[in-house]
Amino acid sequence: MLDQLSQDLAAAVASIRPSLLTHRGRRGHSTLFAIDAQHAVGSAHGLRRPGRFEHDGQAVDAEVIGRHRSLDLALVRVDAELTPVTWADAPEVGHLVIPIGAGPRATLGLISAVGGPWHTPRGAAVDTWIEVDGSLPPGFSGGPLLAADGAVIGMNTRRLVRGGTTVVASTVQDVVKTLRDRGSIEPGFLGVGAARATLTEAQAGAAGQPTALLVVAVEPGSPAEGVLTVGDIVLTVAGEAVEGVPSLRRVLDGHGPDSDVVVTVLQADQVDERTVRLGSRPGCC
Repeated sequence: MLDQLSQDLAAAVASIRPSLLTHRGRRGHSTLFAIDAQHAVGSAHGLRRPGRFEHDGQAVDAEVIGRHRSLDLALVRVDAELTPVTWADAPEVGHLVIPIGAGPRATLGLISAVGGPWHTPRGAAVDTWIEVDGSLPPGFSGGPLLAADGAVIGMNTRRLVRGGTTVVASTVQDVVKTLRDRGSIEPGFLGVGAARATLTEAQAGAAGQPTALLVVAVEPGSPAEGVLTVGDIVLTVAGEAVEGVPSLRRVLDGHGPDSDVVVTVLQADQVDERTVRLGSRPGCC
């Protein structure tokens, strides 16, 4: 049985090889994998310096056409015929997984936890938290996390979480669509500190939602200064309900700097609309 498992895992690694690319720079190398015949994704930090792209041991022409640094993800157009990966179903605790690095190199892991949505240190939203036992080796950033059958669960990165983590397939696919339309993604910056607030029955009736965001701080010089004040109850931003800090982050992810967004605020059981021009997060991207 162990011999059969070993052969199956080796077959899974072999099956992903035609989809892999390597970026070789002066300070190391990183891995990419194909999402269609002409495009691949990899880690943004691994592609920030010039280097040579290789596919199946041969140099290929390629260029980075979009980045989402808050997710450490970059989209690359490749002048070669690539074999797209197959996306995996939702992972489950206990599944064997195979992180893949350039070469290809492979290591074996076990999914030890699966959770709900989470946010990177720079505020980018990821649909599902996946915890894999062990740390991700150097050179594996940008490479795929394989299910035992060779399908791809997501993109690995060492940059977002100590020891490494995985940006799940659904988030990768959504970001790729946006990168094709907009190029590099930088989340909009509002400049408030906020906490989830449960509305009173009267407030909930006026707002049409049970929870909202209470503004607890406004950064000096930020887009929110002069528009929002401490104590404001924010209901929606850009037409989307913000019922907690994660939902606000998702809205800001989808609206870049210089976007004009309407913020609805509840005051004395009355809804007031205000317009804010989002800025750039200090130190971001």
